Amino acid sequence: MTNRAPSGEKFESLEREATGQHRLQGHLQEPVSSAEKSLVPALQKGIRLLRCLNAAQSPLTLAELAQRLDISKSHCHGLLKTLTHFDWLRFDQTSHTYELHHGIGRDLSSMMQQRLDHSAIRPFMEEFTLRAGVSCVLSEPLADHSFLVLDQISAADDLRISYPSGYRLPPDATAHMRAYLGWQREYEIDSWFSIATLKSYTASTATGANDARMAIRATRERGYARSVGEFTDGIMAMALPIFGTDGRVRFIFDCVGRTETVAPREEQIARALVDCVTRIHDLFGSILPPDFPRASLAESATA
Repeated sequence: MTNRAPSGEKFESLEREATGQHRLQGHLQEPVSSAEKSLVPALQKGIRLLRCLNAAQSPLTLAELAQRLDISKSHCHGLLKTLTHFDWLRFDQTSHTYELHHGIGRDLSSMMQQRLDHSAIRPFMEEFTLRAGVSCVLSEPLADHSFLVLDQISAADDLRISYPSGYRLPPDATAHMRAYLGWQREYEIDSWFSIATLKSYTASTATGANDARMAIRATRERGYARSVGEFTDGIMAMALPIFGTDGRVRFIFDCVGRTETVAPREEQIARALVDCVTRIHDLFGSILPPDFPRASLAESATA
């Protein structure tokens, strides 16, 4: 069973393996040609150069880099001089080689700190899956409103998650979208809908703007987002946002399983989800909306 947008995009499929276990498989999308045409060539080559040095994990000469990137030495030299000027690279006068330098860490420090924060969530994900018996996924909302999958934990007896590295869920992935917008201010929700395209992934998907807004309001009233067979047939998802110290949504904590497994235990799983996210927020010192659900101290102590 799969979910498929009208354009033919296929984001997930629910497959049954030879062992009898089910697997939720994520499918990478083909690059959009119009987006590629808008890329700045020099910046694109500069990023490729940085990735090349990072993958090599050792200094490389101008000739080696030009050959690996398949560009002229003069063009490569200009890129190297620019990146060295900003301390993103260091040039060794003796060996005539280039390597990554501390400036890149300095200029990307806020992003790197966020990555450190997300790695601290994995123990909570593992504990949640053991307690609730369902798989979970951690994703990061991006500027284009898609969701980058950062981590995933599979439940032993229900659903095995299989999202490839760098996998993105679309902006209107139902549980993710509702969790992301559920506690946003009204003008932020209006802004999202002004550029959103709601697709029909299954026969159950709510594609009308009014229905989608009602689902967002229901998320806030209920205390968590839910999606039953609306993004992938046979899959039920429940999700909450994770806020940062600035009060903005930084991650989405999503738990997924086969509908027949999750639906009868929805209340129990929801309590475990709220408790888990409460403890993550306490760890980060997050700023939360006044009506955001929180587990009581007694519930957390007995978890």
